[in-house]
Amino acid sequence: MNVGVATSLCIAAIALGGCGSVNTVSTRTTAATDSVEPLRKQINDVLTDFFLHCTDVRLSRTQGGPLQAQVDVGNDDFRYRRFAYRFTWMDPNGNTIASPMSVWKSASIASGGSKTLMSVAPNDIAADFSLEIRRSN
Repeated sequence: MNVGVATSLCIAAIALGGCGSVNTVSTRTTAATDSVEPLRKQINDVLTDFFLHCTDVRLSRTQGGPLQAQVDVGNDDFRYRRFAYRFTWMDPNGNTIASPMSVWKSASIASGGSKTLMSVAPNDIAADFSLEIRRSN
């Protein structure tokens, strides 16, 4: 197989793999006694991760008690980027907590800019969260 055909197949695979894919950021709130990282990223759409990326993750208790997540997302692209995101909250066992707030929301970031995505846990039982990001354009 010549280099041109191999390169074309790789580009096509990346482009098709990115269609409808979702990138996920999640945390680990308990102190680790093993080698697991406190932040896990699952990249399913390489192109979205290349331009939109997570720069900081903060998790803290609110005055009322539930956790609040703040995730800073940066746009390294040369153009305005539209995307959708969804927070999902989990209990201490890792089970999803049903919430009407766990829906896809639209957002956008100007070229070279950043945005803080925020979510408050639906109740005091929530111990962790997951953030999914997908392309809108």
